[in-house]
Amino acid sequence: MASADTLLKEARRALGAGRATAAAAFVAQALAKKLDTSHGEALFELGNLLAERDDPAAAVAVFERALQLFPGHPGLTINLGAQLDRIGAAARAERCYRDVLERRPTEIAALANLAHLLFSQEQFADALGFYDRLVAAAPDAPADVWNNRGVCQKYARDRGTEASFRRALALAPDSPQILANLGFLLAEQRNYADARPLLERARSLDPSRLQVAAQCLDLQLQFADWREFERNRDGIVAAMALPGGPGQAVPPFAFLSICDDPALQLAAAKSFAWPRPTGHSPSSATDASAPGRLRLGFAASAFHDHPVPRLMVELLERLDRNRFETIAYELDSSTHDAMHARIVGAVDRFTALGRMSTPDVVARIRADRIAILFDLTGQTEYARQDVFAARPAPVQVNYLGYAGTLGAAFYDYVISDTTTTPPSVQPHFVEKLVDIGACYFPTDSRRAIAAPTSTRADYGLPARAFVFVAQAAPYKILPEMFKLWMRLLGDVDDSVLWLRPMREEAEANLRAEATRQDIAPQRLVFAPREPVAQYLARFRLADLYLDTYPFGSHTTVNDALFAGLPVVTLAGRSMASRASLSQLRAVGLPELVANSHDEYAAIALGLARDRARLGALATRLREDGHTSPLFDMHEYVRRFEAVIMRMHRDSNVTASDQVAR
Repeated sequence: MASADTLLKEARRALGAGRATAAAAFVAQALAKKLDTSHGEALFELGNLLAERDDPAAAVAVFERALQLFPGHPGLTINLGAQLDRIGAAARAERCYRDVLERRPTEIAALANLAHLLFSQEQFADALGFYDRLVAAAPDAPADVWNNRGVCQKYARDRGTEASFRRALALAPDSPQILANLGFLLAEQRNYADARPLLERARSLDPSRLQVAAQCLDLQLQFADWREFERNRDGIVAAMALPGGPGQAVPPFAFLSICDDPALQLAAAKSFAWPRPTGHSPSSATDASAPGRLRLGFAASAFHDHPVPRLMVELLERLDRNRFETIAYELDSSTHDAMHARIVGAVDRFTALGRMSTPDVVARIRADRIAILFDLTGQTEYARQDVFAARPAPVQVNYLGYAGTLGAAFYDYVISDTTTTPPSVQPHFVEKLVDIGACYFPTDSRRAIAAPTSTRADYGLPARAFVFVAQAAPYKILPEMFKLWMRLLGDVDDSVLWLRPMREEAEANLRAEATRQDIAPQRLVFAPREPVAQYLARFRLADLYLDTYPFGSHTTVNDALFAGLPVVTLAGRSMASRASLSQLRAVGLPELVANSHDEYAAIALGLARDRARLGALATRLREDGHTSPLFDMHEYVRRFEAVIMRMHRDSNVTASDQVAR
């Protein structure tokens, strides 16, 4: 009968010859023999050879037997952990690495393997600590270590994120993954000039990655650079329309600007809904009939002079303090300006959580026993779906900050109205649509408009010109709509288009495009950056506001209407393209809503040629607009409070039903 030594040698020979079945038989026979420490080296080599020959299960058996002979051996334990990870036994693999690190805290292989294991499971907060220990012990770590550390730091809102990505890029300058990660980070920071070449380089190295292609297109729009726009857009939209989805992530906020199809917007949102639910049990619902105030949480990345806080500050101020307790959760750092101070004064408690880890943020919100938690950011800048995925509240609502579905099952409701989101679009929302009536937009009826001390000349506008105004961000201005605007300038003598302040390159690109369409570039006038009160006042120097499509100028349209300036909009199919329609209906101007580009042009041209009718509309807005449903905040708050109680009662009924079952 063959000895253990002979069987181990035969197993190695069989593996070397590619005879896997024979090798397995020799391994099984060898492990059944009485082995001692003299066989340790052979077992170690055999285990490694089995791992190299892609037989991790057999390697696990060999390493486990070797560890019986050499308990706690760090090399064997680490190798065992690696093979356990390969066969899907992640928990056992993690224990192996932690056992080694308890005895040898700076063991590089254990640190690297454990960090990677946690990273691959998207346990970024836990992984970061081990990546920090790894780079401290091995500052010459390879690029993937620095890249993964950067991902973890980004998740943790760590200030060192950019430095890690740049270190990774210095080590691997042609890595499309690292180029993209650094580019995404800089784009989130609005450092578009530096982000753009990184992402374009990543796209050139890996043209198949949709997220990079979509982000590149978004950056092109930020600079009004429309070279190959149609081809790039059509490619992204076509990928989203593939059966079963694209199989890749596409930034849903960028997608809102280029596609009006609610079904494809849902596909984009689902592709980007990260992270997946963590397995935390949902917070328990609270009894709607219980004494005391219902506790509401409002979570946002921006509580300063930003479109969403400007819309909802009066809502927070008006909520019934006898029925509701309000807590604002700041999930990123905000500028401490006048709006920030007003928000702080409007809520019962303001809690800054921007530098806390996700588990700590979740724990804090849970400790506050929030009944309903509102996400005011959604998939815009500095999105924090990681917080909502952990279910810190029994009811979670997508509200106001994102004009579409967030594509994630951990959001229960989206507050809207039946004009913006008819019942027919419910299949394209993961969240349940909740109708608040009239228009879902709250507003600040107390906002101040500066006294009319400025003149057209102060802004470089001709005194007698017809002033079309479009104050949308450049990423919302698409070539087809701009072409229509240039057609209007051509049809209306002595007219100009008044745009918001933009980056120098964007302004130059738009002027160049105007020239290509036979419009003198000086007929495009760009406004300066101003405080809100002055910004609102300048609408009264214009004649007609031109909305964008398919992503409307939501808060800006609200500002224009509040200042008494008529708005022409094009209503599409998506929430993002119908919010302006809802506002115009609520303010009593449905006749200014078009259903096609040609109708949009006809409405705008008709008003430009009928100054008396346009003046009557402006007068009506200024005299009666503030009493319309759009700006009646007393009535809006009453409806909002009713919606809150309905959602809360429904959640308690659902919870009771689940318990009964």
